[in-house]
Amino acid sequence: MARKKRKSLIFTIMRMSVVPIAILGVVMTFYSQNSVREGMVFEIEKSLSGIAHNLISIYNVLDAGDFSQKDDRVYKGETEITSDYRILDDIKNDTGADVTVFVGDERCLTTLVDKKGNRLVGSHIDKEVASQVIEDGEEYFSQNVDVMGVRYFGYYVPIRNDENEVVGVCFAGESAESVNTSMRFMTQGNVIICLFIIILAGFICNLSAQKMVEAIQAIKRFLGRVAHGEFHHEMPEIVLKRGDELAQMGEYAVAVSDSLEEMVSRDPLTKLLNRRAAQIQMDYRRDNDCFSLAIADIDFFKSVNDSYGHEKGDEVLKYVAGALRKAVGEDGFSARWGGEEFLIGFDGTVNETRKVLQGFLDDVKSKKFSHNGMEFSISLTIGIATYCEEEKMEEAINRADELLYYGKEHGRDQIVMESREEES
Repeated sequence: MARKKRKSLIFTIMRMSVVPIAILGVVMTFYSQNSVREGMVFEIEKSLSGIAHNLISIYNVLDAGDFSQKDDRVYKGETEITSDYRILDDIKNDTGADVTVFVGDERCLTTLVDKKGNRLVGSHIDKEVASQVIEDGEEYFSQNVDVMGVRYFGYYVPIRNDENEVVGVCFAGESAESVNTSMRFMTQGNVIICLFIIILAGFICNLSAQKMVEAIQAIKRFLGRVAHGEFHHEMPEIVLKRGDELAQMGEYAVAVSDSLEEMVSRDPLTKLLNRRAAQIQMDYRRDNDCFSLAIADIDFFKSVNDSYGHEKGDEVLKYVAGALRKAVGEDGFSARWGGEEFLIGFDGTVNETRKVLQGFLDDVKSKKFSHNGMEFSISLTIGIATYCEEEKMEEAINRADELLYYGKEHGRDQIVMESREEES
C-alpha cells in the first residue's frame, strides 16, 4: 500500500485564518520576552546581592572592626584600606560587576571610573537610596541607578557596626547595557520556539487532535522551566517518541536547554562547574553528615604563563580540569574557583578525599608538557577540610583555603588536611 503523501504544514497554515494566529503569536512572543526578562532580573538581583554581601564578608575576614573614615583615610577596624582596591578589582575581574564601599554617604572605594579612568571616589550616595539604606537600614535594588550618566542595575546593602548602626553602604552593580544584551541573547531562541509552538497550536486546535495538544503543552512547560532557570527537568517521552515535527522541536528545546545550562553553569575554558553552579552543588549537600571540601591551586602557574605563553597555560588548566573531573567522578563535584584555583566537593571523609586527590596529584605530576622542544611538569597544593552540618559552607571553604595557603607557605606540592598533617 502506497504511503499517503503528507500535507505541507505551511500549506495547511495558509489555509487557516492567518490574522488570529499572527495576533496570538505576537502576544505569546511578548509574554516569553517578559518571562525571560523577569527571570533574568531576579537572577541579577540575587547575584548582585550575593556579591555585595560577599564583599562585606571579605572585609570582615580582613579585619573584624568597623568601617570608619578619619582625615580622609579609610579604615576597616585598625587596618587602613585607603586606595587599596585589590579586593574590589578581584571581585570585578571574577564577576564582571562593579562594586563600591560607602563610608557614611561618601563613596570611598570603588571600581567605577570616569571617562579618563579616574575612580569615582568622593561623590555621595543618591538621596533616595540613602533614605532607604542608611536611614531605614534596608537593602535596596534598582534597575535604574544613574552613575555619571550610565544606567546600572544596582544592589545596596547597609554596613553595620557592632552596635547594629548603619555606618556605610556596600554597592554591587552591572551596567544596563550589558544586561540588556544578555537578555536579548537569551530571548531569541525562546521567541522562535514560542512562535513555532503557537503556529502548531492553531493547526492542532483546528484538527482537534488531543494528543498533539498534550505534546505542545509539555514543550511549553519545559521551555517555561528553562526560562526560569530550571534545567534539571527532562523532556517528556510523549514528545520525543512522536517521530514528527513536535518531536524535533522537543529535541531542539532540549538542545537549547543544554546550551543555556552550559553557559550558565560551566566555566568556558575547563568545562568544570563555575562558582555559581558550585554554590548550588554545595547547597544540595548542606545536610550531608559526611562531606569534604578541598581547594587546589597550581603551583607557580604565573611562571607557566610568563615562560610558555597563555595558550600553554590554558592547555595546563584544561588538562588539570580533565584529570580532576576523572578523579572525582560521581562521588562529588569539581569547579573552577578562580584563575588556577579549583574547588572540590567530595561525598566522603577527609582521608577518603585525600586518597582520591593523591591519585589525581600523582597523575598531574607525571604529565610532561612540551613547548618549543622543552618539557616541563607542574604540581599542585591542596587543602582539605571537613564540612559539619552546624556550620556554614563558607566556613569550611575558608578553612580549606587556609590549609591551602599553609601548604603554599611550607613547600607547596602537597596535600594539607584538617589536622595540618602534610602529605607529599
